[in-house]
Amino acid sequence: MRRTIIAALGALGVSAASVGLWATPAGASDVTQGSDWATHAYDGTWFDYCDGEDDNHSVWGGYYTTASSAYQTSSPVNGYCSTEFVNGVLTNLRMVEDNPSSGTNYYGAWHGYPVAGN
Repeated sequence: MRRTIIAALGALGVSAASVGLWATPAGASDVTQGSDWATHAYDGTWFDYCDGEDDNHSVWGGYYTTASSAYQTSSPVNGYCSTEFVNGVLTNLRMVEDNPSSGTNYYGAWHGYPVAGN
């Protein structure tokens, strides 16, 4: 009886772990600013970004790559999504939202180095 219980608990644990792994969304957001988000390719050569809020504020991705030490930005979008292909490999990525009533934009948290492989 004890062996049966241990075997059943072990099988339950393996099943729960596999369900947890498969339940993770494939397009999980890597960085956000409010409801705006960006998610990148595993190899860090491109990222998708979306304006997830109906507030008429443009959003864009701010990023660094291995090809340059300069801060770069994707084209702004307002109410839709886009993809940015980068020169080199992403080393850091964040979402930025325009704040039209101020000279300061809303900045999301940085993804953090390294981006590729994460």
